[in-house]
Amino acid sequence: MTNISGLVKGLHHISLVTSDQELNRRFYTEVLGLRRVKLTVNQDDPFHRHLFYADEKGTTGTAITFFEWPELPRGYVGLGSPHHLSYSVKGVDSLPKWASWLRANGVSVSGPFPRDDKLSLYLRDPDGVLVEITAKNPEGVTADYLKGLEGSEVKGVTEDMRLVKFDHASPLSSDSHVTHKFLEKLVGLESFSERANPDQEGTSLAEVGSPDNPGFLKYLTSPGARTGMVGKGNIHHIAVAVEEDEDQLKIKRSLDDAGIRNSGVVDRFWFKSLYFRDPDYNLLEVATKKPGYGVDEPPEKLGTSLVLPKWLEGSRGKIEAALRQTDLQGSGAWPPRYEPVPSPPESLHVRQNQLA
Repeated sequence: MTNISGLVKGLHHISLVTSDQELNRRFYTEVLGLRRVKLTVNQDDPFHRHLFYADEKGTTGTAITFFEWPELPRGYVGLGSPHHLSYSVKGVDSLPKWASWLRANGVSVSGPFPRDDKLSLYLRDPDGVLVEITAKNPEGVTADYLKGLEGSEVKGVTEDMRLVKFDHASPLSSDSHVTHKFLEKLVGLESFSERANPDQEGTSLAEVGSPDNPGFLKYLTSPGARTGMVGKGNIHHIAVAVEEDEDQLKIKRSLDDAGIRNSGVVDRFWFKSLYFRDPDYNLLEVATKKPGYGVDEPPEKLGTSLVLPKWLEGSRGKIEAALRQTDLQGSGAWPPRYEPVPSPPESLHVRQNQLA
């Protein structure tokens, strides 16, 4: 039997669906302070954009990506459609700055909330995606104390406010032990812990990961969880990272040996991908760290122009024409109208509101 323990190192990227690439770009770069590191197209649907935002270097574990599919209906959270994603910041003292900065930009924000040894803010992006900003709280600073520091003028995302990397992604599970056994046996994620969900009685939070990086998948678990639908404003899939091609192939053999349907290895040019679904139909991906986003652009040019993998270059004219047509249909109104954060933020009772 193939040994796959420890091959997955953490999150690689998280991919979502947006309705408007320009609003999406402005929010994630101007408001959240990320850098667009790749402007390309969905390789399986090349007449629609695929946008990548990350830290300055495009480091693995920092990239949030978006498929621009304005024609899709609005999605909603449930089994197969993850609840939210979480970024970490350096310290809790940045949270009041974030709250002030977000509110100054009209963004719906709530918190901070105590989360075990952390404190977290929650916000909505222009499409309604729920995003958490979390910081470790080793000194036990209270949420009320931090709220008292809000209100001072913040003119931009300062260095101490930078989103460092993903803390976790939160899919839904109907049975945490089935989910863990699946990920342990077939993906090598051995670390597991579970506790009550403070935001909803009768539900739990099941943290799955590796011994050196526990809890990067934090499943919101309820036997009564309903099926969701991926659409605009939802997480499409969650990608975990492996170092080498051979590590990815070992996980593929593990899935094959268990009869789990998967995509096989797909060359995405900037990394290689292997897709499959967990027991609750959440789409997961195992992605390689190499070669990275800088393989076809110099560091200073990342994300500044449309780049295509070589097998799509022959269709560039048609692709660019289709993208221009999409842009003509976009609303482009800035600032957008942000939906309120659900209360409490990690309750499964609250589905995303439908946009008017």
